[in-house]
Amino acid sequence: MKKIIANAISAALLISIVSYCNLVCGNSYIGAALFAFGLIIICSYGMSLFTGMAGYITKNNIGQFLAAGVVNCVMAFLFGVLGSLNPACKEKAIAVCAGKIDRGVLWMFVSAIFCGMLIYLGVDFYKKRGRFIGIIFAIPIFVLCGFDHTVADMFYYGAAGVYNIADIRLLVAAFVGNALGSNIVRLLIYAGKSKEEQKV
Repeated sequence: MKKIIANAISAALLISIVSYCNLVCGNSYIGAALFAFGLIIICSYGMSLFTGMAGYITKNNIGQFLAAGVVNCVMAFLFGVLGSLNPACKEKAIAVCAGKIDRGVLWMFVSAIFCGMLIYLGVDFYKKRGRFIGIIFAIPIFVLCGFDHTVADMFYYGAAGVYNIADIRLLVAAFVGNALGSNIVRLLIYAGKSKEEQKV
């Protein structure tokens, strides 16, 4: 468990750095492209990011998955508080969080599902092919579309100074949506294989 916690903190730090970059870089396309750096490093070093783990949940590792998720979220929020020391970061984070709250729980859930799908595709392509091309495209797509990534959102909340998150349902919707999206696309890929391919 100590290893999971350490790796989860590292993953939260990486996501926080690229989330900060996305807020302050001044160009949404550059910010989205550089966001992929976070997941590339996380995959390369085997860090524990719950959105990357969600498509591989089993009864044996669900405890590790949940622990990673909690640590990811708490640490990303705290890193966001540090980011708020930069007024430019805080100003943009406030606008981002206001938009998330205004769009409501249902869109947060749907948005998080799409994000989870893209994360799974990027990570799984890396696991199976050893190439980052899936991550390089999947991550900018979800960032530019504004799909919700729970850990990045927690950084934005921290940076915005939202200490009593207005609606805890938003966080739950994003967490469940990310996990559900990963597993929906995983099952669809599995269902599209022949019986021989499913055994591999």
